Amino acid sequence: MFSISFLVTLVSLSSTLALPSPSPEFSLRSNIAYSSPSLTVPHLGYNLDVLHSEHRLFKRNSDSGESYYTGNVTFPYGVASGDPYDTSVILWTMPRKLDLEGLYGGNAWPPICLAWKVSKSATDFTKESSVQNGVVHTTEDVRFAVKVEATGLQPYTKYYYRFESCTSADLGHSPVGSFKTLPSETMDTEKLRVAFFSCSNLPFGFFNAYGNAANHSDTLDWVQHVGDYIYEYKNGDYGDGTKFGRVPLPDREVSSLQDYRDRYASYRVDPDLQELHRVLAWQAVWDDHEVADNTWAHGSADSNDTLQGQVGDYQFSARKANAVRAYFEWMPIRQVETDDKLRIWRSFKLGKLADMIMLDTRQYDRSITDLYYNTAEIEKHDLDADRSMTGSKQQKWFLDQMSSSQNRGAAWRLVMQQVVFARVNYSIATQGAVDFNQDAWEGYRYQRDQILKYIEEEKINNTVILSGDSHATWISDLKRENGTYNATTGAGSLGVEFAGSAVSSPSSYGYGPRYTDAIYRGIAANLTKASPTLQFAEGQLRGYIELTITPQNVTGDVFGFYDQTTRNTNVTHVASYTTVKNSNKLSRPLNGGKQLAFGAFGAGTHA
Repeated sequence: MFSISFLVTLVSLSSTLALPSPSPEFSLRSNIAYSSPSLTVPHLGYNLDVLHSEHRLFKRNSDSGESYYTGNVTFPYGVASGDPYDTSVILWTMPRKLDLEGLYGGNAWPPICLAWKVSKSATDFTKESSVQNGVVHTTEDVRFAVKVEATGLQPYTKYYYRFESCTSADLGHSPVGSFKTLPSETMDTEKLRVAFFSCSNLPFGFFNAYGNAANHSDTLDWVQHVGDYIYEYKNGDYGDGTKFGRVPLPDREVSSLQDYRDRYASYRVDPDLQELHRVLAWQAVWDDHEVADNTWAHGSADSNDTLQGQVGDYQFSARKANAVRAYFEWMPIRQVETDDKLRIWRSFKLGKLADMIMLDTRQYDRSITDLYYNTAEIEKHDLDADRSMTGSKQQKWFLDQMSSSQNRGAAWRLVMQQVVFARVNYSIATQGAVDFNQDAWEGYRYQRDQILKYIEEEKINNTVILSGDSHATWISDLKRENGTYNATTGAGSLGVEFAGSAVSSPSSYGYGPRYTDAIYRGIAANLTKASPTLQFAEGQLRGYIELTITPQNVTGDVFGFYDQTTRNTNVTHVASYTTVKNSNKLSRPLNGGKQLAFGAFGAGTHA
């Protein structure tokens, strides 16, 4: 188990000067991986005073007297960058020793010492070309994770970076990564492009969607992931990766800190995921499967804080803490400065063009959700005022962010969150077996309507909600419960939603040999027929959405893959949907008037 002592605020080692001689104590403190994910939940961090004492003990007992490992290092998990600001970014890697003396690349001591360098050149990391650099140590306590903040950068600029052994780059250096900083808050930007993803399930197939985005990363600015980056199941319980060579480790339902660490390691050797992390900076937030299925504030579908709800040796709260700790070690995200508990909700200003507002509708303070045994009971209470996806504190923050974004003159408000927001009626598609998905916003109808009421009354324009979770694509206008709305023209809509398909998780329509092209199209048609605001539905293809954001409009291009059983580049451009500034609806004709090869239109004009 990790230490429960408080970790002081970490200090950046950014410098434009020559690299300093490595100081183990100083460069341990520059490694954000030792920190707690939350500044006020210190027991998820490490006591560096204890680690420094252990290090000094090692040095006294070491024959070589070396303060850090001086052998060869490798970088099997590549590099990653994330949470860019206009002048800084988080850089990540996880090196391994080549001494092969134990698990995770050797004994706990000595530490690995890495130099990190940021340059405007992809090939020149000399002192003269380096714009920022530093030294950082890491130990087996965090499985040799390295997270540093590179500061003093220029807005909306592309940079390259790499890590290398402090002893010599000849003893090991990482692949060269790249990232782009955000525009400054007052910067005019004519166009930004982002790709957003959800639901990447290793044993269900290959991550071709990641690979497609990586292959044309030069046309993209950043990557967003709205959750289900990993899945917690034992192989065979929800996808069997045996025939693909994609069995996630450990081969059991994960619950301990080590379990979650090993599960991330299984995912991060995937070449397409690793490449997309290398070439673009990510902004990520979790959904439920980073912890367990259908999580809410105090439990999940199969775990809670009772002996009966224990998975492995861990009840839900301890299991969740393990999951959060592992997520923070493996993902290039920042600590959130807050006086609150395990907060991941945060926002980013994309110049004058947009604000990216990221919500946590799962782990933070969600009321009980559909846990399969209680579906009917949840449905009875879906209009109750005390049911909340976010908790009152996050909701206030969210609405304040929406207002401040409009007041500062940002053209668009892009809301990243997990589950489908618009109303989708499943009754025709399921012959009445299921009416609505109570695990989505449909189970929290009062809160959804209050959010839309705020948008309407405060006259907040240009809201685009980005969602995942459902393993299908849904493109919708947004209306209040009893709002006036014309499905043909979109009049009365208060905003739009782009909900993307899964990277590899199977279709929520169903999957298997009996699901033909015609069946998938029929289900999509029935869903749009029963759901007035749903203007496009598609559930056959795995894929993602790329957004193009300009001052005049936001366009969502839907990309899909027919085959996940092989690693391939056979991508289909499925459809394209646009919302024009201040229209607050999807533009008609839908898909630019073009016909569909997959999925179905809603009632909006499409020809």
